[in-house]
Amino acid sequence: MKPCLHPSLVEMNELEAYLDLAAHCGYEWVDVPLHWIQQEAEKRGASRVEDMFQSRRLQLASFGLPVNLYADEADYVRDLALLSERAAFAVRVGAVRCTTFLWPSIDERPVPYAARLARRLRQCAVTLMPHGVRLGLEYVGPHHLRNKAYPFIQNLADLAVFLEAVGAPNVGYLLDSFHWYTAEESTDDLALLKPEQIVHVHVNDAVEEPSLAHDQKRLLPGEGRIPLVPFLQALYEAGYRGPVSAEVLHQEPLAGTSEQRAQTAYDRLIEMIANAKGDC
Repeated sequence: MKPCLHPSLVEMNELEAYLDLAAHCGYEWVDVPLHWIQQEAEKRGASRVEDMFQSRRLQLASFGLPVNLYADEADYVRDLALLSERAAFAVRVGAVRCTTFLWPSIDERPVPYAARLARRLRQCAVTLMPHGVRLGLEYVGPHHLRNKAYPFIQNLADLAVFLEAVGAPNVGYLLDSFHWYTAEESTDDLALLKPEQIVHVHVNDAVEEPSLAHDQKRLLPGEGRIPLVPFLQALYEAGYRGPVSAEVLHQEPLAGTSEQRAQTAYDRLIEMIANAKGDC
């Protein structure tokens, strides 16, 4: 496991500056919005973008699924038709992971909603498979998002059942410490996972108790009460060896500069990962 820079930590939207910052702080992995990469490729060419990553010894940890799963069928099909080309380009800069999240509550009747969503995710996964890309699905834990008419996927157990409905071998879990905490789960829940099921990992922190923690009021790792070392230790013991991305969603500006936050997150993750592995 190694730290991964996430764009939520920085105040920039330009790829080269972002990669420079990541390399300066010591990162080997970065999460990057796919449209940043596509815009740079349109301006400078795909080979130039590859060189931007390789010259800094950086790899793209993951990319968000560039398909609107909730669009009408015609728009969804148009997105799906572009997915293979987009995935192929992401793979050129190191990505073997694609991710998306699932809502914890919905207004549509659950049976048709779940059936359509499972079918679409299965189609996306099948499209990603020839490129060697796995699709990580993220359950969302915060209680304030459970405000729709019907509950949907709110915890690891719910997601496990839904993954069976999706039924694709390259689909697994994106595990986020914030959602694990707000779902009030334990390390025992994580211990049941197999390494091939864990696609990607997000870490962050919170000061509120689980039922009150707001999704857009996250803290940098180490600034709150989430037991991050036990969380990472459970994932390490389950066999996960991939990037650990500090996703700190926020409404109010975070303290410090982009460089300060990126460096602080890197240093804290290095220490937490070492403790989780028993290296300290």
